Amino acid sequence: MRNSRLALALIIGIFSFSAFASKDLAAEQLKSNLGFFVDMPSGFQLKSSDNKAHYAFVDPEDVMEFDIAAYDDGRYVDADDMAKKTLEKFGSSGETTDYSYEGRKAVFAELAFAVDGQAMKGYALFIGGRRKASGKGTKDESDYALLAYAPEGRFADYADFVLSCLDAFSIDQAARRSPGPVSQFTLEWPSAHDKEKTVVLPSGSKDSISTVLPWSDDEAQQEMDTIQREFRVLSIYTGADGLWQDAWARFYRMVYRESAARLDRLSLEVSRLVPADDKTEAARRVLAWVQGFVYEKNGKGSGIEPPLVAAYEGKGDCDSRAVVAAIVLERLGIDSIIMVSHEYEHALLGVDVQGGGQRFDFNGKKYLVGETTAKVGLGMIAQDQADWSKWMGIHLGN
Repeated sequence: MRNSRLALALIIGIFSFSAFASKDLAAEQLKSNLGFFVDMPSGFQLKSSDNKAHYAFVDPEDVMEFDIAAYDDGRYVDADDMAKKTLEKFGSSGETTDYSYEGRKAVFAELAFAVDGQAMKGYALFIGGRRKASGKGTKDESDYALLAYAPEGRFADYADFVLSCLDAFSIDQAARRSPGPVSQFTLEWPSAHDKEKTVVLPSGSKDSISTVLPWSDDEAQQEMDTIQREFRVLSIYTGADGLWQDAWARFYRMVYRESAARLDRLSLEVSRLVPADDKTEAARRVLAWVQGFVYEKNGKGSGIEPPLVAAYEGKGDCDSRAVVAAIVLERLGIDSIIMVSHEYEHALLGVDVQGGGQRFDFNGKKYLVGETTAKVGLGMIAQDQADWSKWMGIHLGN
């Protein structure tokens, strides 16, 4: 469902922003000892932490705050109980809605409370940990309370950051390739498919191979909603030295996170067509497949076509194709990255497979490059784009 009042507010978003001052700060990518993970926007820093159960992040201007609290002492019966007691403690008012996040009971809530007389506004997410099958009152996961808020007078500037922070939370390693908690609130996950679409798949020959796969217009729109929100977040960093490259990388990680699991069915079909014992040939076929897409830039600001639409409809620009290829190759067990260049205004694929050709050094590996738009072989790149100092590597997945 995409029509509740609170969900509709999240979809619409807020478009009023003020740019961050230029600061030499990097994003926090935190993996806790409890197993959760969070990919913070560029420049956000830890304000306080006990390195175990409580983390407080603030934006570069120290205006917005994002808190993560974990509870493993059984103090709450479930997510509803945690939401009720936490909101009462803060004196917060606003709509609350039950839903399911990664198969766990969760509550999404509007925040409206005061700190030292100053009105605050934001959203909160409460996730109940899974209980063990046996053992009264015991459980094998922590409960989580996530609160993201800003002064009411500045909320219009920070609304997308508030939602982006909440959506950057993953309760465990597996959840890092599933839609985030905000996305799963806005549209039920796994999503229902009420239509079908004929999809062209990698063939390894001149004759195309196609199959019919389940499809949902709502799912494609959800991808677009998330991409547009994250592009608005990215746009804030224009001109912010020391932040924009990191913000650019996070943008693609958030696109990946929204889309990866949505392409699992297509990736399964691809796995049946490419040789499992020859990773180089599998990478070649996937690359040739995306090279055959119709070149099309999305006209809604970001330019990137949602990966689900790009893969199922065979269209998109260079970075759309690179992200699709990296997602599919990940499911084939092939380590890959995307490469982006501000100077060249282009994106490539990088794959860790055997073969001759141009390679890009990234995180201790030499990735064989793949041109995503021109129909050339794996390892080939235009000579006028071969200055590696002008490329940035991004690892999208786990």
